[in-house]
Amino acid sequence: MYICTATFNEVNQHASSLTHWPQEYDQVTEGRFEGYLNDVRIGPVRLFRERMNCGVAQHTHTPAGQYGLLIPLRLDARKTSDQARCVLSDGLTLLPFDQDFFFVAPPETDYTVIALDQAYMESTLSAEDLELLRSSRRSQGASLTPHQLASARSKMLSHLQEIEALTTGTDGCNQGACPRSTASLECGIRDRLLLLALELYDQALEQGTPQPLGNYHHHIVNASHAYVTSEEGATASILQLCRQLDIPRRSLNYSFEKVTGTSPSKYLRSVKLNAARRQLLTSELPITSVAANWGFFHLGYFGQEYRRLFGETPSATRSSAGR
Repeated sequence: MYICTATFNEVNQHASSLTHWPQEYDQVTEGRFEGYLNDVRIGPVRLFRERMNCGVAQHTHTPAGQYGLLIPLRLDARKTSDQARCVLSDGLTLLPFDQDFFFVAPPETDYTVIALDQAYMESTLSAEDLELLRSSRRSQGASLTPHQLASARSKMLSHLQEIEALTTGTDGCNQGACPRSTASLECGIRDRLLLLALELYDQALEQGTPQPLGNYHHHIVNASHAYVTSEEGATASILQLCRQLDIPRRSLNYSFEKVTGTSPSKYLRSVKLNAARRQLLTSELPITSVAANWGFFHLGYFGQEYRRLFGETPSATRSSAGR
């Protein structure tokens, strides 16, 4: 059994700590970042919980050979829509299979993911269910009743607490005195997680066939994000972005409102500041050059916006990296 529990005050460190799950995170709301990760792997089952105090744009590629189910513990849906966000705030989200996935998490988001090994599940699920999961190129939303969702959340937290107790000895057993072996405890937890995942899947199907998530608004935001982080679009203005995507500014504004809950100018400025932050952490370039690379040609303005977003100056970021 593999267990990792950690807290973070830097968004890139948080993103890189979820091993074998490639992803890049951008902090898109203001404040000092605080993140929490609890990652558990037991044979064919992986359970992880992520909690972040700031809004975070997440670009990930779901691992090959795994079926992922996301259960929200807390996800504020007041400013955005489930369809545009690509993650349900009050249901089960089936993650796409071996695909790129983009999701903008609001501040104070807290969720768990159960990932199940594909080969192991072939003897458990029907051919129809396996095909549904394997063929998914987009996330899919599956409804749960309020009671089912509350029960799933409670069970998830209970399993995580049980695992923490096992690793810290707070369950009252100590080595040599516990009547059950660690291996049997791990098998028990693994089987309960598998059963929980299957129960959730069955409950979701009872409410109807899972529906694909994502729409035109999600596509526009993802394309905008990709363009402004490319070499060609790094210094582009909002008007240049609209011309590149061949859309009116009103459509751009509405798409960002539905997906991110904020304006395109504020969101994309944050994305560029995150790109600059990564460069400050990994390169020896002068701060003025880093700022200019991402369209900030006035150093005072760059420093002001950088500090507003991250709660520290560019020079403090560079110092934290030992550069």
